[in-house]
Amino acid sequence: MRLEDLVLNLLDLDVEEAAQIDALAGFDAPFERSPKRFNEALPHAIRQLGLSRLFARTHDGEHHRSVCPAAYNERTGEHHPQEMARWRADFRAMSPEQQMVAATMVWMYRAGPDSIWLRRVPCTWKASEALHYMRDTGCLAVWLQLVARYPGW
Repeated sequence: MRLEDLVLNLLDLDVEEAAQIDALAGFDAPFERSPKRFNEALPHAIRQLGLSRLFARTHDGEHHRSVCPAAYNERTGEHHPQEMARWRADFRAMSPEQQMVAATMVWMYRAGPDSIWLRRVPCTWKASEALHYMRDTGCLAVWLQLVARYPGW
């Protein structure tokens, strides 16, 4: 199974399953699957992993809905080709754990597969290898929180 398939399957967790995933992250905060709690995890992940070049604030939306992948006009739904080329170059230059978390956020944003941002970039990791790699590099807990607290975009 690829990481993309795992993420897409985890988007439909029920509350009990999400709470179990969140518990694996090892944080003390009580679990809540809501836009507010996801909005706490999302900017934390962006800051901790240095993903700010890939994600931008938008003018619309509340909580996490005010964040979207960069090189995109959220009002018109159009992406900007030159900025998209820079986005992909920035993505390729990142470490694998940064790429894995960024790709997860894009799949969450799209609520499914993506052929806009993740086209022609490395994102075909085996799920088991990706989870081990994220654990070894210290970002698995961040990834688990994102997955567990995702309320839909």
